[in-house]
Amino acid sequence: MPNYYSSSVNWTTSVNSCQPLKKRNLLENLQIEPDKVSPTPAPAPPPFQDFLTVLNTKKRTHTSLNVNGITSDSNVYLLHQTPSPLLDHTNYKYPKIRARPIYNFKYNETNIWTQSSLNSTKFDVNILNKFFAKETKQNNSNEQHTKNSSMTTTITRPFQILDKSSQLNYDVTMRHLLQLLAKNNGQNATIDDVLHGIDTGNIDNEWLQCVQRLNKTLNKHFEKRPDHKIKFETYNIENFNNINLIELFFIKLLHIPNYNFKLNCYQYRDELQLQLNLLSQSIDNLIHNIELILNNKYLPGIFQLLCYLYNIISNKCVPGLDFISLIDALNSPINQLNKTVAHVLVEILNEYYSNYLINIINDETLIELKKFISIKYEKFYIEIREIYQQYQQLEYEYINIKNQYELPLFISSMFFETKKQFDKLFQQEILIKTGEQNLANYFCSNDLTIDICLSTIGQFVDKLRLAYIENMKEKTQKISIINNERKHSIFLPINKTSSFLSCV
Repeated sequence: MPNYYSSSVNWTTSVNSCQPLKKRNLLENLQIEPDKVSPTPAPAPPPFQDFLTVLNTKKRTHTSLNVNGITSDSNVYLLHQTPSPLLDHTNYKYPKIRARPIYNFKYNETNIWTQSSLNSTKFDVNILNKFFAKETKQNNSNEQHTKNSSMTTTITRPFQILDKSSQLNYDVTMRHLLQLLAKNNGQNATIDDVLHGIDTGNIDNEWLQCVQRLNKTLNKHFEKRPDHKIKFETYNIENFNNINLIELFFIKLLHIPNYNFKLNCYQYRDELQLQLNLLSQSIDNLIHNIELILNNKYLPGIFQLLCYLYNIISNKCVPGLDFISLIDALNSPINQLNKTVAHVLVEILNEYYSNYLINIINDETLIELKKFISIKYEKFYIEIREIYQQYQQLEYEYINIKNQYELPLFISSMFFETKKQFDKLFQQEILIKTGEQNLANYFCSNDLTIDICLSTIGQFVDKLRLAYIENMKEKTQKISIINNERKHSIFLPINKTSSFLSCV
């Protein structure tokens, strides 16, 4: 193996005489001044390690192609440096060639990239298309393919109003909207259909969500750049040929009368109205449960029986028990293993007041009250008031524009029905506060809140139900044991007689 490090050739002269290579050069037209030609023949190529040391180690950055002729400073192009003819990257997809390029190096005629060779840049481009090109995905019809191709081409055009950095904020959502439109092949849906739906209110819910995201981002952008909003509003609506699809969508959107108001109304209808309906349903259930407890005719008797047991066991004469301590009272252990006061109370009720017991433990509504431990009606009304503020803002805008512009029909009915709903909710707030005070008076507990009251009643009834199940299970086991003993006592004399006869 040759020793590349022991080369005796002096490369200093060849390095110093190197000309910097920057751009393309036709080698056959390259002229060298006679006084600069070395009288000695050109040396052999340097070893690979030495060649690497003469490479220019400037930062690798792409340089724009310059197809002008040879410049005075001897910056040149190479034949193979310019990609000609250009390929159709719009309609075809080409795989990448996995190579790492060298962007700058010192010119040397003996270099593999610069020495004269056959002209390798002339061939039929169809060969590349044969082996590399792959057509972009087409839809079933040529018409749909043409429409989608124009959309893709338009969305990739450079921005004319927004800056380039803004593209990332809108590109993903816009592409998702185009995918949703592509699903509606039979309807041939376009961006204009989305804009028409915004204007009339007849818009697909998935489309609307994309538009609302785009509009929210656009409004934030306008807050930072008010001049861009002016450009969108004053843009010539007839000059749409070379504009980016995202900008085209925003220009048409801003030309829809009261588009922001309409989008806010659609959002209120699809999101806030649904949330308000759920809150209203929870408020109705809360009021119903308050009335259920106050009017239940079995709870007073059971509570009084529990207080009676307490007085007997404690040898006291108290008129009632603290409401918060009722669960602890049921959980109090007795002298029997795995038994509590709840088992005793259920035993007495089942023996003497079975009607009370059966009606209480079979009431699923009372048992479900134990889930109210984490429900605060104050939080309900905080959310309701937040929605009400947005409703007031929309209503104020509606009053100012309803006589000047034609709006979707559902908007007027939505405001009318929502006003009635808010009036009902605020009246129910008064009923809830009154009901909370009534529950505190009913159970003789001044600091009793609705959530504590309802959850305590639910836990109380559920513990009675579980105690009843355990008592009945134990009773069934005892009956089964007694029956087995009776059967054993009947068969025992017969067995003794037969054994006596066998002995005789």
